Amino acid sequence: MLLFSFLLFFFCESTVSFLTTQEQVSILYTYLETTAVTVEENLSPLQLVATPDYPVAEGQRVTMHCSAFTMPASVSWSWQRLENQTWQQVATGRDLTLTEPEQSGLYRCHAESRLSQTSMSPTHNVYIISIRATVGEKLGIAAFILSLLALIINLAILFWLSWQRFSGMLTASNTAAKGLSGAEKPPKGCLPQTDGDVYMNYVNTNQAYSDLDPAKMTGDNVYASLS
Repeated sequence: MLLFSFLLFFFCESTVSFLTTQEQVSILYTYLETTAVTVEENLSPLQLVATPDYPVAEGQRVTMHCSAFTMPASVSWSWQRLENQTWQQVATGRDLTLTEPEQSGLYRCHAESRLSQTSMSPTHNVYIISIRATVGEKLGIAAFILSLLALIINLAILFWLSWQRFSGMLTASNTAAKGLSGAEKPPKGCLPQTDGDVYMNYVNTNQAYSDLDPAKMTGDNVYASLS
């Protein structure tokens, strides 16, 4: 009987000791889990960095990166854009790349923890310049090209007319030169043949002029007087 009482007391003491140790482990685990959750859910302010941080032309990349001093694994990242005075989610993750002019606007980064605690970054304005020609610009370019073509055509016509005129003058000059070179020259020492009567001064005390027509000669080297 005494032995049975001793064994019963030993068994009860061991059970109490085991329960006490298990409760201690449970309390310790709960404390560690609570501490970890507290650390994860204390989100630090977010920072937004854009590269490059100035307006760019269409086709160039604008990369935005969101960061924080504490970045728990249980936090989800997203990007929001202001559209019609309302913030709309446009992407997820810590990085966002933009290339199109239609993507210009005001952006911010958003982080949310496992227990729905949120943190927001400062806003950043992205401006991507469009280099595509508008309808008016296209019409202006077409008008300029047509004007340039008309100018080239006019210059070509003027050049052709000038060349035709110069060619005509050159042909006339060549013809005149050939005509002069082909004219018959009178024999040296002879008077040129002409149509009609030819007169010349004849020095004589009695007669002022003489008719040099051979048919009217009255003697050697003597001609009839003019009537």
